[in-house]
Amino acid sequence: MEEMGFTVNLKPLLSFVYKAPFDNGLTEHEYDHVLLGYYNDEPKINKEEVADWKWMKPEAIQADIQKDPDRYTAWFKIIFERFYAHLIKNVDHESQSK
Repeated sequence: MEEMGFTVNLKPLLSFVYKAPFDNGLTEHEYDHVLLGYYNDEPKINKEEVADWKWMKPEAIQADIQKDPDRYTAWFKIIFERFYAHLIKNVDHESQSK
């Protein structure tokens, strides 16, 4: 609840290790976990934890990553690429069930 002001049940999807070198000589090397949950209400943003946020459809995110890849972190691009098809399938399923 700290960042977005809600809790949901989460399902573990996968874990992965990635390494991303930066232009300044530093390297980000992390073990990340991907969890999936659903929430259908407006978040209550904790402004001490979140500088900026927005909801976007997966298609819009994909187009924005292609247009401006430096705007996104290495880990986000890895996760998004691996789960784009899953996201589209579930967005379609969610919209049909309403």
